Amino acid sequence: MVYVHDVSCSSCGLKFSGYAQPLGDSTGSTVCPKCGTNMTLKLPEHYVIQIPPTGYESNVHHHARHSHYPGLYIQPKHAPRLDLVDLIKVFYAPTKALGSLYLSTNLQRAMAIVLVFSILYAAGSTVITAGMADVLGYDARDAFQLGIRGVVVCVLSILAFLIFATAAAVIAKSIFGGRGERSATITLSGYCFPAYVLLAMVLLMIFKLGFEGLDLTQAQSWTRGEIDQAIRGGVVLMVVAVAGLIWLLWVTSRAVSVANDLSMGEAALTTILSAAAAGIAYNIVDRLMSLPIGLWF
Repeated sequence: MVYVHDVSCSSCGLKFSGYAQPLGDSTGSTVCPKCGTNMTLKLPEHYVIQIPPTGYESNVHHHARHSHYPGLYIQPKHAPRLDLVDLIKVFYAPTKALGSLYLSTNLQRAMAIVLVFSILYAAGSTVITAGMADVLGYDARDAFQLGIRGVVVCVLSILAFLIFATAAAVIAKSIFGGRGERSATITLSGYCFPAYVLLAMVLLMIFKLGFEGLDLTQAQSWTRGEIDQAIRGGVVLMVVAVAGLIWLLWVTSRAVSVANDLSMGEAALTTILSAAAAGIAYNIVDRLMSLPIGLWF
């Protein structure tokens, strides 16, 4: 199919945009969505043949739309590989990296990245918090127990990730008329997962350095100098957190956009809604596992 931006019906005069079936001589056929007239029109110069969104049935489909990544979805996919270069480029050039990854990776490799970085985060956060006994008011044994809990949290994080990506594919298709490729959404979102781990570790380190020497359990007895230190640490932590969340939204939205052929605005809203759904599911499961039924330790 070829997407044509400006079509004018020869019968009723309706101006619309939609897909046309190429006829092989720089012309294409389409149907007016208002009066049903069959028309033959000249296709744009240097037109690109595209695969319509999932669910497209005919030229009168109301969700017919142009592709935000023309030509990407008709290219043959390469043999799957774990591309570490594109994994790093996701952090600063997500459009190019994720477009390349769409054609060169698969679900299994993406989930391997999610699993490895979930374990790294659980281990790293335990090591960092183990040295914060004076700040948080617990000893190394408590930190070890927190590490044990981190194993379960790691599992919950993977579950939340899968819920997020699945919800994103569903929302992209049902609300915005996107491709709704669940496998591609999970795969490309998986390559964004290290960014979440990186931001979380950076925030933990800033918290440790900013509040070092303070006892949060005795905040009422802080001196003026300790209060100033806490304010400075809190401000830095807040600024980095806000900037980091904006960065994560940009990177993850681009993954959702490439996987489902959405605009960045549509992808950003899809990402926010999906993150909310994943957060709710995470908290529900976490509360259930915290009940005194022998599942929590």
